[in-house]
Amino acid sequence: MPNLNSQQEKSLAAFIEALSQQDESLPQGLQQQLHAIGQNLDARAIEIPGIAASLPSLNQAYQNALTHVQEKDQGATLVSTNQDDSSKLRDRAVQIFTDSDPVQAAQHSQFRGIGQIASNPLKRLFGGSRNG
Repeated sequence: MPNLNSQQEKSLAAFIEALSQQDESLPQGLQQQLHAIGQNLDARAIEIPGIAASLPSLNQAYQNALTHVQEKDQGATLVSTNQDDSSKLRDRAVQIFTDSDPVQAAQHSQFRGIGQIASNPLKRLFGGSRNG
C-alpha cells in the first residue's frame, strides 16, 4: 500500500479541519465523491484540493487551514516524520470521508483532538481536552 506524501498529509489535515468548520452538510454529490476517495485514499488523495475548491466556504476554510498546517509544520521538525501519526491521520480521514455526514464526522473528530497530539502534547497531557 503506497503511503501519502508529506504534501498530501498536509492537504488531508487541512481538509479535515475545513470540514469541521462547515455550518452545513456537504451537497450529496460531494459526499459521494468523498466517500469514493475514502475507499481508495492513497490513490485519490490528490483530488482533495479540487473537492475543497468546489464550495466557496469550504475552500476558504481549507486555504486557511492549509496555511496554518504548513506554518505549524515548519516549527515542528520532530513530528512530521512520525509514521504512526501518518497512519492515524489516514485512518481518521477514511472514517470521516466514508461517514454518512462527513461534516459532522469531522466536527466530532476535532473534539477528540486529532492533530493536537502532534501540535501540543503538553496541553493534551495536562488537561487540554476535558470534553472527550
